[in-house]
Amino acid sequence: MYKPVLKNCLTSLLGIGLMLSTYTFAEDAPTQAPPSNPPGLADECSRELLISYFPKVFVTETLKKYNVPQEKWETIANDLALKDKEVIKTVEEKAAKLNPNPLKDPQQRQAAVKLFRETLTDLFAGTMKANGVTDEKQISEMLNDIQQQKAKRFAMCMQKLSQGAPKEGSSETGAPAQD
Repeated sequence: MYKPVLKNCLTSLLGIGLMLSTYTFAEDAPTQAPPSNPPGLADECSRELLISYFPKVFVTETLKKYNVPQEKWETIANDLALKDKEVIKTVEEKAAKLNPNPLKDPQQRQAAVKLFRETLTDLFAGTMKANGVTDEKQISEMLNDIQQQKAKRFAMCMQKLSQGAPKEGSSETGAPAQD
């Protein structure tokens, strides 16, 4: 009768000891984060780039494409980087004022998406207007351009990650190497 109880207690204690020793060993070990992306994808597929609402590289590309004066690029990109941190909080505040709250009601998914898009538009438009870009159509097109760049980059990163690193004997494009 006591053997199974003793066995369970002993097993539990060994398990806890193993976890604690692993934790202690991990604390003492030199910190080296495993690569999150295959070599060559680190910058173009960084987590920060893919989850940012207004990534600087895409904002700058869009500003260039839409002929915004270059001396305003840095100011706009920095302002949007700050506003990037406000997006979720702003969406949550707006949603809390609605009944039902679209973030808490799965049937209100479309309303949540609309609220999210309106918030991005408001934050982006505020920055653009403060920097002399006042054409509503152009502002909307610029935000769409940034979102399209993000979507394309995300798709490219997912494709590259699913393919893994190029195999030996093949080129970077995945085509067989020519002899």
